[in-house]
Amino acid sequence: MKKSKLILTFLVMLLVFGLASCGTKSGEVSYANFESIVTQVTGTTPVAGSSYNEVVTLLGTVADYTNYDNNTGTGFVEWTSEEYYVKVTFTTFQATAKEQTGLYESVYKTPIGEKTGVWEWVITQIAIFTFHASNLFGLLGSTYYYWIGLLIMTLVIRTLGWPVYAKSNDLTLKMQMAQPDLDRVKEKYSGRTDQASQQRMQMETMDIYKKYKINFFGCLMPLLQMPIFIAMYQVVQRFPLTSTSVFGDGSVIMNTNFLWTHLGNTNWLPNLPLAIIVAVTMFLSQWLMQHRQKQNQKKRYLDPKTQQSQKSMQYVMYFMVIMMGSIALGNAGIAFYWIIGNSYQLFQSYMAHRKSDQRQEQLRKQF
Repeated sequence: MKKSKLILTFLVMLLVFGLASCGTKSGEVSYANFESIVTQVTGTTPVAGSSYNEVVTLLGTVADYTNYDNNTGTGFVEWTSEEYYVKVTFTTFQATAKEQTGLYESVYKTPIGEKTGVWEWVITQIAIFTFHASNLFGLLGSTYYYWIGLLIMTLVIRTLGWPVYAKSNDLTLKMQMAQPDLDRVKEKYSGRTDQASQQRMQMETMDIYKKYKINFFGCLMPLLQMPIFIAMYQVVQRFPLTSTSVFGDGSVIMNTNFLWTHLGNTNWLPNLPLAIIVAVTMFLSQWLMQHRQKQNQKKRYLDPKTQQSQKSMQYVMYFMVIMMGSIALGNAGIAFYWIIGNSYQLFQSYMAHRKSDQRQEQLRKQF
């Protein structure tokens, strides 16, 4: 189950960051397409501006072109919606100026509150909690420290998710207890490839799962937390970009300073020490998990396929460490958030390992 959880977490993170990096296409109003519009430059090194047709190809159907003269190619056109406003000015069929509001490079660079919907509401509520936690819910008066809010928010949400972690850990213990029986069934039908033998092996395997109350839906339980973790990731990325008026008090000046840097910093050099700590804590957390799993497997024979699978999991672990360290280089807030999360996970792992024998004995009495 630990393997499944690690693989699924890795795939989900890869999917999320892959989707986040996707570009846009022509014919729609987007930040990338708006940035692609070239405005005319005159002087010693003149640059031709984008034509009317080129701009329309990029941004799609014009919302208002009443102020544009088709004969002279002079005037301006507009694209509007509830979320954005775009205006491009032309002189003799060449774009000479452009302006926009509401378009952002990516969702991670969009201030909180600029979009609507259920997902945005969840993000806003987490951000509001972080805002009020930044001054310890009024105890610090008019002083707001972002790092305090980020610390409290992370610890609270991680603690609320502890029951899911406990259920996942119980499933791992049950699998360890069931493994000898599963190995015996596998050995019993070793080399028997006929359909009847395979069906009997599956039935006996399912009986063992039923005996130890192993529900494979439990393997997916950690994924139930993923929407909240993704929302938290967005909060950390977007919080420093957002006016405090969105959280209830526009007069507040949020202090984002932290040690030698600030938690909105995107310069890799000041973030390097934090990124290293992220990589180390992530590596330690994953290494301890795999080490304890190997300790539990020492008493039984591991077939070549299982051994190869373990090696593959090590490569996945190294890739995740490098990926998280690289992302942390680009945002000090994300680095700090992951340091807290990884440290909390180490604490969870320590507590679970400390009580694993006692919990395993309790489970044995149930079977």
